[in-house]
Amino acid sequence: MLNIHIALDSTAGVAPELLAAHPNLHVVPLKVILGETEWNEPDLTNAELFRSAKEKGVHPRTSQPATGDFARVFALAAGDQPIIMITLSGGVSGTANGARVAAKECKGREIYVVDSGTTAIGMVKLAEAALNMAAEGQTASTIAERLQLMANATRTLFIPDSLEYLYKGGRIGGAAALVGSILQLKPILKLNEGKVQVLDKVRTRPRAIARMLEELDKCGSLEYIGVLHGEAPGIAGEMYHTVCQRYPGVPVSLSVIGPVLSAHLGPGVLGLIFQSKS
Repeated sequence: MLNIHIALDSTAGVAPELLAAHPNLHVVPLKVILGETEWNEPDLTNAELFRSAKEKGVHPRTSQPATGDFARVFALAAGDQPIIMITLSGGVSGTANGARVAAKECKGREIYVVDSGTTAIGMVKLAEAALNMAAEGQTASTIAERLQLMANATRTLFIPDSLEYLYKGGRIGGAAALVGSILQLKPILKLNEGKVQVLDKVRTRPRAIARMLEELDKCGSLEYIGVLHGEAPGIAGEMYHTVCQRYPGVPVSLSVIGPVLSAHLGPGVLGLIFQSKS
């Protein structure tokens, strides 16, 4: 049914095929900035991002959508059609708050903002569930409540290959970056209640991957598992096949994170996003 519209911010990395199949599915772009040049996230690849950053000699920055960006997408739904806006974690971006401000300015509209507490495939899975529930005739308020429960059951883990981008982006201090680089530490990051925290620190990438998989094993029954990477297809592919073998009955996907996340995590990042069964 097209009477309920679903929107996501661009860090979800929605596949063009999914957008084409659902006219009531929309994307609000975040921005990637290099010096004086600015792109909408969907208009840039990770390879282009890192090449341009090297050529310009500047560190990439990002910015959340402006109120007008949300308003333009909200306008795609007719005045009496509800909208569910799914955003990346409010603990790492002001996008969720920006969406709420834009929703308040659309007086008289039925707009629900769902903070996913995650990003990437975690947001896509929420959108797919919302589309299915809308097709079944469920109300927007019921769908939004269900999505928040799903978000609360979702976990997000990342292993940056280098601490450089986290340091330059202001996510860790200079002392931590220096010590981590000298000791060649691989921090395993987690999103806990929407905020970035360090789960563990190990010396090698294989150990970091094994440690991340330990967290996966603790979760019991799973709805899905998403393996993610940024410019690391080889090792991500190996991790994907390992996860598929260990969880034969669980849907497993392999996807690439977008430039906004890459700007903060750097090239070579690996990640897992997974949801426990309710």
